[in-house]
Amino acid sequence: MPFQIMYSSQATEPMTATDLEKILTDAQAGNEARNVTGVLVYVDGVFFQLLEGDQAVVRNLMANIASDTRHQSVKVFYEAQVDVRAFESWSMAYLSATAEQMSKWAGLPGTATVEELLTDISRGPHRVPRILVNILNALTT
Repeated sequence: MPFQIMYSSQATEPMTATDLEKILTDAQAGNEARNVTGVLVYVDGVFFQLLEGDQAVVRNLMANIASDTRHQSVKVFYEAQVDVRAFESWSMAYLSATAEQMSKWAGLPGTATVEELLTDISRGPHRVPRILVNILNALTT
């Protein structure tokens, strides 16, 4: 049974398109080797990432991310065993979004800041499956 974990973290430095491309390329290669899938969303200096795969592998990867110097304030706000992977076709999908888009995906009122979004999602982790469905829709349209 696949395991999913979703976290947020603050980038320690502003990310350029080149920086994000390198992170994505490295993640895709590493995830493919580990049979991990997922999505990375970057919003105003904050990473939102969902990882899915074998629980031990995903937890180990999460520990590596938490110690990565490009991240600070790493916060896991969702983890669950699931019947099927949401991002089975992507070793790591990527979306750049706004706080308003993420709020809409979460079914929240027009949140204007990432801090408000993080607070709202932390209070309601049940929103994560809805967010995932909406991210999938955004990737495929």
